[in-house]
This record gives sequence, C-alpha cells and structure tokens, in this order.
Amino acid sequence: MIRKIIKKHQNIIIFSKSIENLYSHIALVLFLSDTLIICGLGFILVTSIGKSNATTIIIKSLGFYLIMNFEVFMFCFAGEYLSVKVSINGASNYNKEIGDAAYDSHWYQCKIQDSRIILFLIMRSQNQLTITVGKFMDLSFERFISVRIL
Repeated sequence: MIRKIIKKHQNIIIFSKSIENLYSHIALVLFLSDTLIICGLGFILVTSIGKSNATTIIIKSLGFYLIMNFEVFMFCFAGEYLSVKVSINGASNYNKEIGDAAYDSHWYQCKIQDSRIILFLIMRSQNQLTITVGKFMDLSFERFISVRIL
C-alpha cells in the first residue's frame, strides 16, 4: 500500500515537472514580450499627450494594456491552480494532504525500512508544486499583483 502511494505521489511530481518545463519558457517569453509592449504603450502615451487625437490613442493603448494584463493573469491563474488544487470541500494543497496523511500514520511504529520510506515521503511532500517564469519566480496571484502594481 505504501509503495502505491509513493508511486502515485511520484507520478504527480513528474507530471508537475513536465508541465513546469513546458510552461516555464513560454511564460518567460510571454512576460518579456508583454513588458516590452507595455513599455512601448507607455512611450506612445507620453508622445501623444500634446496631439489633437490624444484621447483616441489613450483609449486604444488602454485596451492593449488590459489585454496584456489578462494574458499574464491567465498564466498566473494556471500556476496558482497547480499549486493550490481545488477539491470539493474548498482549496487544499495536494502535496500537503499527502504529507499530513503520512505524518498522521503510525510511521514511528513501523519497521525501520518502512518508516524511512514514509519519512522520505513526508520530506518530499513539503516541496510545493509550482510553475515558474523561466525558473525565476513562481506564477501565482501574489506575483501577478506584485508585478502589475509596480
């Protein structure tokens, strides 16, 4: 039974890492391009202030800015959803549940080999599953807010 749990947990970690490898580079390119586009929009806004059609340029630029933020928000949502798996009873961290269940078992009364495996499972479950932006920062709502406010 313990081996099945460990195999299942290992498969979840491998799946999470494969998603991380796929989305990490995509998110990095997305964040860099969105940053450059937002800088370009800021330049356009500053240069259009004295012109006669400034209001139309500001409205168009605002639309592009909202679309860029929505695109980044969707990636941050995917990262948040991976790190906080939603269950029927509400938000719960799958890794945390595995670690708590292993800790709540009587691992200290098992054979030494089994207790070492369970301790390894507890230690392994303390690592949170996340998607990062090019291995620099985690994609989450907290990061979305901190980056977009600055």
